[in-house]
Amino acid sequence: MNVSAADSFHDDIDRKPLLRIERLGVRYGSHWALRDFDLDVHRGDMVGIIGPNGGGKSTLFKAILGLVAPTSGRVIKSSEALRIGYVPQHLTYDTSFPITVGEFLTVNHPGRFFWCGGVGRKQKREITDTLERLHVADLLGQRLGTLSGGQFQRILVAAALLQKPELLLLDEPSASVDRRGSDDLRDILKEIHHATSLSVLFVSHDLHFVSHLAKKVCCLNQTCCAEGAPETVLTGHLLAQTYGTAGKPWPGLQPAEPLPR
Repeated sequence: MNVSAADSFHDDIDRKPLLRIERLGVRYGSHWALRDFDLDVHRGDMVGIIGPNGGGKSTLFKAILGLVAPTSGRVIKSSEALRIGYVPQHLTYDTSFPITVGEFLTVNHPGRFFWCGGVGRKQKREITDTLERLHVADLLGQRLGTLSGGQFQRILVAAALLQKPELLLLDEPSASVDRRGSDDLRDILKEIHHATSLSVLFVSHDLHFVSHLAKKVCCLNQTCCAEGAPETVLTGHLLAQTYGTAGKPWPGLQPAEPLPR
């Protein structure tokens, strides 16, 4: 293969979406949760999904993860072996159970079947390094049930990152934290994204969080109402269309005025 052919080959790989969603429809009985939804996620993308409750955001993640079957359309992954990490909005567990952060992450480590009688050195190093990247290395020995909402959210992100995902799905990552915690988490996700070129697809109701993190925004209300850069999508006019409040002023925004970044 000559140099120009090799460059063309690598360009084609770079242009090929990591995840392509084509005319996706999911129906529960007679109700369509998603209909004719299209979205491409490329390597290194940081995509935010916004929309009203019941607009199909949770169903979209379930379809990507293979937890619900499409009624129509399809979810196309770049390979069958595409590694996807998932961070749920909530995780129900017994807060009185005496498990530490380190033990929780060890249980969730993909190499947990390859050690016996303790934590392997390599595994422990990976756990520590991941916690350091999330600025919570000091929580390693702390009981899981004593963590604040923001701390626990970072531990869930750490558990997902230990899977070495190519695509990370985050469901309302800023929902359980205050503004300062939300800003800290946003900055940490930016750092990880820049350092690894990890592709991230996240759902959020926090427009401030979305506008300062996403490179691309999709407005979802059963279908994609608008898609593009935050400064072009997060406007009063498009938000009103997405949330079904067209004709009413969007709180804090003027029609066609971009959300401050």
